[in-house]
This record gives sequence, C-alpha cells and structure tokens, in this order.
Amino acid sequence: MKIKKSLLNKRIPTILALLLLFGGLVGGVLLVSKPQSLLTKAGPTATPQNVRITNKTENSLTVSWITDTPVVGAVEYSNNPAKLEMTVRDKRDLAGGSSNVYTTHLAEIKNLVANTIYYLRIVSGSESYLNEGSPYQVKTWTRSEGVMGEDLIRGKITTTTGSGLGGAIVYVDVEGGESLASLSQSDGSWSTDLSKVKTSQGQGLGYDGQKARLSIFVQGGIAGTAMALTNTGNDNPVEDITIGGQYNFVETDLETASTAQTASASGEGFGGVSGVGLTGEELLNPEVSGEKVATSTPEFKGKLPAGTEITITVNSETKQTTVVTTDIDGEWSWTPTEELEPGDHTITLAYEDETGVLQTVMRSFVVLAAGDDDGLPAFTATPSATPTTTPSPTPTVSPATTMSSMPSTEGGVPVVGVLTQTVWLLTLGLGLFIFGFVWKKRMI
Repeated sequence: MKIKKSLLNKRIPTILALLLLFGGLVGGVLLVSKPQSLLTKAGPTATPQNVRITNKTENSLTVSWITDTPVVGAVEYSNNPAKLEMTVRDKRDLAGGSSNVYTTHLAEIKNLVANTIYYLRIVSGSESYLNEGSPYQVKTWTRSEGVMGEDLIRGKITTTTGSGLGGAIVYVDVEGGESLASLSQSDGSWSTDLSKVKTSQGQGLGYDGQKARLSIFVQGGIAGTAMALTNTGNDNPVEDITIGGQYNFVETDLETASTAQTASASGEGFGGVSGVGLTGEELLNPEVSGEKVATSTPEFKGKLPAGTEITITVNSETKQTTVVTTDIDGEWSWTPTEELEPGDHTITLAYEDETGVLQTVMRSFVVLAAGDDDGLPAFTATPSATPTTTPSPTPTVSPATTMSSMPSTEGGVPVVGVLTQTVWLLTLGLGLFIFGFVWKKRMI
C-alpha cells in the first residue's frame, strides 16, 4: 500500500502538467477561433469624424468635425507638409483664452496667402490625426475682384424641450455653390453671410435673392442632427429648427406655406418629402428619412414622369451632384461615383413638375460602418441611368473621410482571436511538466 501511494505521489505532478498542457492547447484553439468579446470592443473615442473644410476664400478657411466624446480640439497647419507649426484653436476658445472640451469642433484659419496649398492636421484630445496617413490639403482661392454686399441668413437651433442649442455646426448650401459653416451661439442663434459663397472654381456665386433654394444641415454631435429646406426669400430669419427634425420652409404657394408652418410648429418636419402633388415614388431608396444603409455605394432610385430631368445632390463630407433623366417608364437610378463615409448624409432631388413648378425631395440616411450592418442587406449598386456626372463642392481638398481605419466588408470582416490566455496556459502546463519530470527523477 505504501509503495502504491509513493508511486502515485511521484506521478501526480507529471499527470497534472500533462492535463494543463492539453487544456492549454484545447483552450487556445477555442479562444483563437472566437472573436473578441464585448469587453474588448472599442467605446467612444476622440477620433475626428465628418471632417469638412468649408468657408474657403483667398485668405481663410474653416475646418469642422465631431467626436464621440468631449475633447479639446485644434488644427495644426502650414504651407510646408513637413512643418505643421502653426496652431488654431476652436472658435469658442479664442475669446476666453482657455481650451474646453466639445463633441462638435470648428476652427477658423485666417491670414492665409492666396492661391497657396496648405496642409492640415487635426489635434483631438491628446492625439494628432491625419487623413489616411497624410495631412489634409487645401488650396486657397486666387484673390477675387470686387466685394459683394452682405447677405445674412440667420436662425435658431433648439432642443426638443424648446431651449436654444449652442455649439451646433450649421452647414448651408446654395445650389451651385460650396458649403458655408457656422456655430450656433449659447442661445441657439446662428448666422452666416451668403455673399461669401463661391463656385467650385472660386468665383462668386450669382443667385436669385428671393428664390434660390437653400439646404441646411445641423450637426449637433451627441445631441443629434436636423435638416431643412428654405429659400433666399425666407432666410432672414429662417424658422426655428429643432434638433432631430426635418423641415420644408419653401413656400411655393399658400398650401405649401401652411404645411411648412404647421410642420415647424409641431416639430415633425415634412417626413422627407416636400412640394405639392408628390406621390411618394419620386425617391424610393432610401424610402424614409433616417434609413440605414449597409454599403458605401448605395443605389438611389425613384419614379417620375418620363423625360424628367433631376438634379441630385448628396451632402456628405465631399458633396456630390449629378443630373439624371428618367427613362421611358419614368424610372431613374444613380450610384455615387465616390464612396460615402460612415455617418449621416442627406440626398436632395430638384426638378420641375409638369406645370413648371420647381419641386424638391430631401431625405436623410445613415451609412453604417464596416461590421456594423445590424443584419441589414446592402443596397446593391447597379450601373446608373447614364447620368451627366458633375462633381461638386469641397474643391482641391483631399477626400474628407472619417479618419478611423475600418475593415472592408467586400471580402468579409477579419476574425480576431485572443492569444494571451493560450500563452499563459501553455507556459504553466510546460512548467509543471518539467517540474514533474525533475521530481520523478529525484524520487527514483
């Protein structure tokens, strides 16, 4: 009996080591084949998103972006990409002399040289961010001749409770011109000067002072977004815009005017469709505002009378504009020539109906990040209906995409394994195996 117990004592360390070694191998295989758990999933970050360069003139420009979490933001720049030595802070921090944290960020760069390429790097929190490994770059316009008179557009951004929302970025687009951006004040009020709008060639934009259509997109960061359509005859002031809403303030006749005022008062907006006599088939994809799209190249489509010429504008970091004509069945479709970055976007259709009245349809949609499709099928991109594509806004600017690196979904998202636990188990098992072997030798 004593001999058996002695032999058992000699073998226990070796047996235990072998079991642990085998367990480490099996556990390692299982862990490597499993994706990372929610404990390792990335949370809100300071990575700049929806980066846009707007308000460009011969001697100034504006850079704006948002972050998931409140951080200090700034822009480093220079006309030498190797020496980004000059820094400009958020517009709200210039007056106070201190740096504060925000989720919406807007920096104005002034005193630039005309017709010169500048290189930009965004500072967000404690890190600096480039555009896919290289500085953003933008060329200022050649000095313009003459100065137009001031033409202010102003309004107020409110929360769902009716209070003013400060710090929202308000983007204003005039058809044929580049975007203008401004920040709402602490009481929600905002304004910008339409006389500063330039064409994509840097010329002053001529527009109708009463009938030019204006598209407004409000970026409130974590507060949400809003959008509205109006015209130059109803822009001083624009009716209040509530975050989360969609509005049509374009008054083509008394019925439209009444509808716009009712929508404004209720905060419900126009449900994505504006104008009189629309059937709801003008834009079938996206079918409703806020629809999620699981592809960066969605196919937009709809139906209007045969031969209708439609101007399509997708408002993103890089605005894309094209003109399509419906086929003999009245159908049209179009896929953007440039991929859309993850995040919020709007699409606007403008066309004349059979009575010659200009109609507009605007919808918002969300492009999901790679691997975040929520099980949604991607809208398949098919060849467009031979449109005349005319790239628009954001001139000579590197593609303003979200700077976070996202895996492509074309070939599937790579599965990431966990090796740390495997290494520890193998090390422990191997150590016990050696210990058991030495112990056995000593006991013989």
